[in-house]
Amino acid sequence: MEDEDDFDEIMNEFEKQFEEGGEEEDHAGEEEEEGPAGKESPDREQEGEGQKGEEDPFEDLDELSKMAGVKPKSAAIVSGLDKVALCSMCALCEVPAECFKTERGSFAVLDVSKRDPEEDTASLTGLFKGLEVVLILNRDQKLSAKVYRDGKEGKKIAPPLVLYWAPKLESYLVGIEGLKELKEGEACISSSSITKEEALSLLKLAFKS
Repeated sequence: MEDEDDFDEIMNEFEKQFEEGGEEEDHAGEEEEEGPAGKESPDREQEGEGQKGEEDPFEDLDELSKMAGVKPKSAAIVSGLDKVALCSMCALCEVPAECFKTERGSFAVLDVSKRDPEEDTASLTGLFKGLEVVLILNRDQKLSAKVYRDGKEGKKIAPPLVLYWAPKLESYLVGIEGLKELKEGEACISSSSITKEEALSLLKLAFKS
């Protein structure tokens, strides 16, 4: 967190909406400049490395599959934030997610059965200005990873760079383990188990401790 005053402003905006009984965060995103996103994504320093080397001749298959209407089989957001902060943000954005800890942050397994993971990721980073995450998904049996910031899709990253610190996530994404098995081996927090009021309090604790 680079600017505590900016974070206070963000929290005050959310709290105003709760006091007024509002359910939408339309104006919260407009007031946020940096947001509680001062922490880098786990692989930000390695993005350049992911862009180097030989080009993948199949790198556009994901885009073609997307255009053809192929839904992702699985998806997750990877972040440098701790799992409590990431889960709290998902709760505030009403993004269903199961959040797990990694050696360098956390990841949130997204619901792909009824929701669009790309829209959810754009919504999350659009509300929390300055937050940078990586969305990694399995579409048509091919893993792809992209950076998201300020609600926009950014650079592609080689999936192995993202999954290096989260081997369990890789097992889930490729279908070796299901979500049930993932939960059995790792403690997780569900965004559906946190109210928005609780999420605000948790974020304050996370970024002011």
